[in-house]
Amino acid sequence: MKTLMRGAAVGLALALSAQVAQAQAGLSLGLGAGAVVPTGSMADLNSTGWSGQAALRVKPAVSPLGFQVDAFYTRFGLDGIDAHSRMIGATGNAVYAFSGASAARPYLIGGVGLYNAKASIPDAESQSKFGFNAGAGFDFGLGSAKLFAEGRFHAIVKGTADLNGEKTAYMIPLTVGIRF
Repeated sequence: MKTLMRGAAVGLALALSAQVAQAQAGLSLGLGAGAVVPTGSMADLNSTGWSGQAALRVKPAVSPLGFQVDAFYTRFGLDGIDAHSRMIGATGNAVYAFSGASAARPYLIGGVGLYNAKASIPDAESQSKFGFNAGAGFDFGLGSAKLFAEGRFHAIVKGTADLNGEKTAYMIPLTVGIRF
């Protein structure tokens, strides 16, 4: 019986310390969706589309600086034809969260990523490119969860091609979601 009680006490202590460690580390999962606007040479072929995002953020409670990894799926319509293009990507970002007592807490985000694009037309090949992103957003307190809204600017190096060679492709996703 004493062994059972010690085991239960150790198990409870481990569970509580893991919960405290998670709270101090500020680990959160975010899910969001929204519109994405192609700009520059990317807008020559693509129309405004939609995007879905999943993000894992780690932010220590005592520091305004954190790290976020996200994955996204974006789909654009192709102008002039009955087809679409899609982009699947992942980015690693630094996040700077401003401190404050208000319900809306602003943050800055930016980093690097890998972007894979493909069109739904015959013989289209999938292409992977590196890129960069930067943006800003707000977290809105909602009990233990948070609503968020953000806008980012993505630059995909050599992401589009025309007769003059490869060009950097640009897109701006506007995302709203919830963070747990």
